[in-house]
Amino acid sequence: MTINKEYKDIIGTIFLALSIVMLGYMLISPFNQMIIHIDEYFTLSVLHFPITDLAYVISHDVHPPLHYLLLKVVTDILTILGLESNKIFIYKLMSIVPYAIILIISATKIKNEYGYLTAGLFAFSMAVMSEFLVYYSIIRMYSWAMLFVILTFIYLKDVMDKNDTKSWALLTIFSVLAAYTHYFAAIPIVCIYVCLFVYLFMNDKEKLKYWIISAIAGIILFTPWLISLISQVSFVSEGYWIPELTIKNLIGFLGYFVTSSRNLITCIFSIVIFAVFILYSLRKFGDMDRTDKFYILCGIIAYFGTIVIGTSVSIVRPIMVDRYLLPSAAVLWFVISFIIGKIDAKKEFIISFALVLLLLLAGISQISSSNEFWATNNMDKEAFFDQISQDNNSIVINDARNRMFYMEYSNCTEMYLLNPPSELYGYNLSELHDTYEFKEISKDEIPKLIEDNQDKNIYIITKNSKFDKHIKTKPLIETKNVCFLKVL
Repeated sequence: MTINKEYKDIIGTIFLALSIVMLGYMLISPFNQMIIHIDEYFTLSVLHFPITDLAYVISHDVHPPLHYLLLKVVTDILTILGLESNKIFIYKLMSIVPYAIILIISATKIKNEYGYLTAGLFAFSMAVMSEFLVYYSIIRMYSWAMLFVILTFIYLKDVMDKNDTKSWALLTIFSVLAAYTHYFAAIPIVCIYVCLFVYLFMNDKEKLKYWIISAIAGIILFTPWLISLISQVSFVSEGYWIPELTIKNLIGFLGYFVTSSRNLITCIFSIVIFAVFILYSLRKFGDMDRTDKFYILCGIIAYFGTIVIGTSVSIVRPIMVDRYLLPSAAVLWFVISFIIGKIDAKKEFIISFALVLLLLLAGISQISSSNEFWATNNMDKEAFFDQISQDNNSIVINDARNRMFYMEYSNCTEMYLLNPPSELYGYNLSELHDTYEFKEISKDEIPKLIEDNQDKNIYIITKNSKFDKHIKTKPLIETKNVCFLKVL
């Protein structure tokens, strides 16, 4: 007995409607009113540089430049329109745009080619799984990376089915855009291209010439950034903030497509349910055509291949944290939605759909705790900067080891850069004064600064609370990455 297509369409329509509700929530969420991630401070700081210099500045960080360039264009437009005071909210809306595009794609292309159920389930999963919801509300590149990787995977199927110029061109373009957005978006892209090569080699060697053209075109388009990438790899190899790999990390990576690695029990549950879902769905594989089978396998490899590559490198030099898996996790959820849409036998559909619902519920159950974690760990920092930026009687000493985090606020308060190097992000220190209002100070000079400004509130931003035994301070906010101290 087969499941009625109308029932599948109704379920898919419900999921699409819920996805629209989730988009509305993103637009009014309190998270859009605050900075909630430490890296957002860096984003805000570098956007003060002119767009012609921005790629050069970002080359001294550890990410590719596309998202920063996109935000800089928005910044310049806001400046021209006199709306610069609304920039934080607008920046956060920019991170929601990819989900709006995913909704449009789901309601059109995915629905038309794979049905309402696949379209609705995929769109909804992109809002509630893992920490997707959080990353649509922070000023970082993850939502854009997810979008470009998903578009690459969608047009992979078109390439396999149609082999037309448009499909190959879009596959290539979205692959390059993904690589220019985040390096861990490039890894699933590599996995996709390897799978496509194997598929063509096994089924149609004549079409390998198009694969070669696409691969070469992608490499050429990314070549302008290769020198910067090599420099960034060298920087990371000398030492990076990411902690060493543990078994807990690995379990968290495997289950991250459902929930954060902080929720270890839910991760283990999700891994088990997914394994049961795939093993049970193998019963349906015999009825699928070869292209669909390979497509499903490719999507699974894109996610777990990213984990294998990332953890393998991390054994030597830790480079991966769970949020880097967001782009490949999106692909895995497309695969899950694709499989469900292909199952017509009533019994198999009910069991498979029930397993997917368990994964959805596992992700939804962690939304509240995930939001609370981000708010608890970041709300105080935002309140701190609100306080000092409105306090004309404050002085901030910013440790240069924070790189350029918090330099955004140098133009809002009296800021000193502690023990600054001769250059930051490729600029001589004197050149940075054209962008930021700050003064230099050494650790030995701080006692005199305190003595001369006893009527002012003096704060120190450093790596930990053990700053200097000769300077009395009180920790206001302390995390594993940064400590905010107040001089007593």
